[in-house]
Amino acid sequence: MLVSLLLLQPTLAATGFTNQQSLYFTGSSSSVGQYYQDAISPNIDVGIELCGQGPSQYVGGLYALFVTGSGWQYVPVTYSSSTLAFGQTGSTDVGGGCYRTTDGAIFVSPSKLTTPDPDIMRAAFPGQLWIGYDSSSPNPGTISNFVFGGSNAELKGSYTITRTFDQSTNDITISTPTITFTTQSGSFSKSASDTTFGIDDTAGRHMVIGVCDDNQGTACSDGQVVTDSSSFPLALSTGLSGVTDQTGPITKYVVDNGLGYDICIGTNLQVAVSSISPDPVYYSQNLTIQFTVSNPRDTPTESNGGNVDVTTDFDVELRIYPVGQPSNEVYATNITVTDLLVPDGSTTKTVIWPAIAHSGNYIVSVEADIGDAINECNEGDNVDNNDQFELKPITIPTILIDGDATRTFNYSNVPYNVKMHFENSDGDILSNATVVITEENGLSLTAPTQIYNRSDNGDAKQDGLRVSTVVTFLTDDAGNASFTFTPTYNKLYLPQYGYTDLDNYIGNYSLYYTGTQSDAEPFRFVVKGSVYTNQSFTIANTSYTGPYVDKTLTQETMVSQVMDFIYQTFAAFLDTVRG
Repeated sequence: MLVSLLLLQPTLAATGFTNQQSLYFTGSSSSVGQYYQDAISPNIDVGIELCGQGPSQYVGGLYALFVTGSGWQYVPVTYSSSTLAFGQTGSTDVGGGCYRTTDGAIFVSPSKLTTPDPDIMRAAFPGQLWIGYDSSSPNPGTISNFVFGGSNAELKGSYTITRTFDQSTNDITISTPTITFTTQSGSFSKSASDTTFGIDDTAGRHMVIGVCDDNQGTACSDGQVVTDSSSFPLALSTGLSGVTDQTGPITKYVVDNGLGYDICIGTNLQVAVSSISPDPVYYSQNLTIQFTVSNPRDTPTESNGGNVDVTTDFDVELRIYPVGQPSNEVYATNITVTDLLVPDGSTTKTVIWPAIAHSGNYIVSVEADIGDAINECNEGDNVDNNDQFELKPITIPTILIDGDATRTFNYSNVPYNVKMHFENSDGDILSNATVVITEENGLSLTAPTQIYNRSDNGDAKQDGLRVSTVVTFLTDDAGNASFTFTPTYNKLYLPQYGYTDLDNYIGNYSLYYTGTQSDAEPFRFVVKGSVYTNQSFTIANTSYTGPYVDKTLTQETMVSQVMDFIYQTFAAFLDTVRG
C-alpha cells in the first residue's frame, strides 16, 4: 500500500494533483509560526491520496505506531474542518488503485481542536505520518486502520535522541529529544522540553514514541503518546529476555513520530595498542607491548552496542610484521581473554617479544575475537593495526684472544694476539669501522699513578692522577682487525696496597672498547636487555708473575722494538730516581 501527502496547486486541481514530498516548518527559531501548516508559504495546499483501500474513504494524517498487545498509539495532526477529523477521498481511480481527497479537504493542523472526534493536535513536530482511514465516518472516534505515508507524508526535520539499553531490565531509556526543525532557509534545534517549541499537552503538542523492530513503527514492543516532557527519561520495554553475548546482536529502533533511530543490543569489542616499549628496540631486546580490550558503550546512541556484558572467553591475536608486508609476519601469538567485560569495561594485556628480526619499521596488529566467539554489534572495530615501532640492529663482535673466543685475558701485563671481527645483527659486515679500546687507570709510563695534595677553597685535600690509555684502529673491508695487546692493570688495586685507598681518589680500573660504523652510527650491544655503547674486557688473574708461555705475536718485530723503547724508558726512569 502506498500513501502520499500531495501538495495540490488550486489552479491545476481540475487537471490533476502535483506531489510535494514534504512540508517545511513555517516558523523560525524565535517563533513557531503556523508550525507545519499547508497553504502557508513556503508550503502549498495538500490533500491525501490513499492507495489499495478503495474509493470514498475518510482519511487523515497522524503521528502513530503499533504496539504489540496494546494496539495503535496515535496523535491526529490533520483535519477536514473545525468539526470533522477526516476528509473523504473521491471515487475516481487516479492510477494504481489510488484515490484522493478534493482540493482543500485536508488541513495540516496549526491548532488544537477538540470538537472533531478524535481530538486534533498540532502538527508541531517533524515526522513521517501514518494515514488513518475509515470507511463510514469522518469522525470515527477510534482509529484502527493505518497505512504508512513515509517520505511522501513528511514534516521536514529530525530528532537527536540519546538512548541506552539496560541488560538487567531489558528496557531502553530515552532522554529528552532534541528537535531539529527544517525551514525553507535552513534549520534550528530546540529541546523537547522547550516551553514554546517542545511537548505541551495544553498547547496540543504531542509526540508518539516507541521501541520497535522497524524504523517507522509497524511492530513495536512498547510505546506511548508523550504529552509532557517530564516523562523523560522514558524507559520502554524491548520485549527481550535472557540477552547475552551469544544472542543477537539485536537491532531495535526508537521511533519518534514515524522517524526511526537505531540502537544495537549487544556487545562491542574494541582493541587498542596502548604502549610499545622501548621504541626503538634493539635486536634481541625484549619488546613489551600492552593492549587494551574493551566493551565500550556507544554513547549517546548505542548504534554500535556495547550495552551487554561479555562473559564468554575469546582470543586476541597479536601479530608483528614489516610495514607494508602483512603477510611476512615475524611473530604471532594468541591471548585468551577470560575477564568479565561489562559495558564500558576493559582489561589490559601484556605481550613480551624478544626482538629477533631484521632491522626496520614494524607494525603491531591486534585483533579481538578472532574465533568469532562473541556476537557483536560491530565487528569492524576489532582490529588495531596503526601502531609502529623501529627495530634497530646491534653490533655482533667475534673476539679471539690467543685463538680463543673470549673477552677475558688470563693474566695482566702479558702480550696477547687479539683478532676482532665486526658485523651487525642483519649480517652486514662493518668495514672501515673505527674501534677504540680504552684502559682506565692502568699502568702508564707517561704519567704513573699518583696521589697528591691540593687546596680547595683553602682546605687541604688529596686527589689522584687519572690515566686513560686509548687504542684506536680501523677494520678492513672484511670487518677484521688483528694486533698485539697487553692489558696492564694496576697492582695498586691489589689487597696488599689497599692502604692507598686508590679507588676513592681515581675510581676503579676498567678495560673496554667502543666503536663507530662508517656511517657514524655508534656500536651498540645488548646485555641482559639493556643497550650499551661499550663492551668490557676482563682479566682473570691480576697478580700472576709467571711462568709464561712462549708465543709468536702479531706484528712481532715492531712490537718488540717498541717494547724495547719502553724498557729503555723504564731504565732511564730507574737511573733518574737512583741518581
